[in-house]
Amino acid sequence: MNKHHFFAASALDWAMTTPDRDLQALLKFMDKQRHTYNLYLVPVPHDTPYEINFYQPQVEGTMHLDTFTFKRR
Repeated sequence: MNKHHFFAASALDWAMTTPDRDLQALLKFMDKQRHTYNLYLVPVPHDTPYEINFYQPQVEGTMHLDTFTFKRR
């Protein structure tokens, strides 16, 4: 089991990596939502309970990796 997972959140949606959704699938899912989102590395397994405040996981050691901006045409 992974000791970490990735968490992505926009103002409208959030999702995380799981045994059935790898990082590539997570990014594809978030890109389909067509909203700017943030990606985090969370240093606990995906099934660990934790709070999310202001669209951010509240786990010590969480790292903000990037912001993906959706650009409207």
